[in-house]
Amino acid sequence: MLNQFVHLTDSESILRFAKSWGVLALSDDVLQRPGRKHLREGIEPIAAWQYYSRRAQAVLQIAAALKQNKPGDLNDWSMLGILVPSSGYAEKQEELLRSAMRRPHYGMVFSVFSMDKSPEQNVKLARGFIAGEIGLWLDCWKQEEIAGISDFALQWNGAEQRWELQIDYHGLLFAAIALQLALVVADADSLFICSGCAVPYVRSRERKRPKSGWANYCDQCSQEGMAKRRAVETYREKRAQAARLHASGVPVPEIAEQLKTEAARVRGWLKTGAGARSWGGSRKTG
Repeated sequence: MLNQFVHLTDSESILRFAKSWGVLALSDDVLQRPGRKHLREGIEPIAAWQYYSRRAQAVLQIAAALKQNKPGDLNDWSMLGILVPSSGYAEKQEELLRSAMRRPHYGMVFSVFSMDKSPEQNVKLARGFIAGEIGLWLDCWKQEEIAGISDFALQWNGAEQRWELQIDYHGLLFAAIALQLALVVADADSLFICSGCAVPYVRSRERKRPKSGWANYCDQCSQEGMAKRRAVETYREKRAQAARLHASGVPVPEIAEQLKTEAARVRGWLKTGAGARSWGGSRKTG
């Protein structure tokens, strides 16, 4: 969705996108801020869509440059604000700023940047600005809200008999775009819930995506060995459960299906378990 959004250019491409994903739900006041709930009808300027698309594209391009310790292109920064020297405004810059402030920003902030220090300091400042920009995308639609603005919702999963923490877009396209923008800038594959500490975390694209239904762990839990400990515990529990089911007369193929593993592995567990019990018994007798 984000890939399509940042390439919107004209009314036709915007209309196709809106039919597939929905509308920005802009308010009908002067600011035309996104995220108006319970929208039944309305008019959204093409210029607003083009503005958000170009601004999101600028954020992605600046973030990519910052990963290479470069401050990014001035044309991209011009979508977020205006650069001025720390010594103060020149007459030309004052006029540029006045002109920029008169243009609509559709609920987004237009900032004043001062980055004429050393290259290392400029990159550091730029990263701080981008972090603030992402925060603005995540929060700007909430500015008129007083309740129900959390990005998460807790729901009970009856099938798995456990609580689940889910992302809540509040039925709003802009909220979904904002989160996807944040994930891409963070170079995250997606947002996951750690099976160890149960805290949401972003997962780097360098790490393999966990299979559906499988446990996954944040970096801290992985470093602390939580994944290995849980894997050993799960393995032992499966072996013990296989032995219990086999003792109650459940066929091996059915045990394998219940434990979501292969029948040959179950037979190996049962064989090893029987041998261990026999060896342990003979030692005790002797």
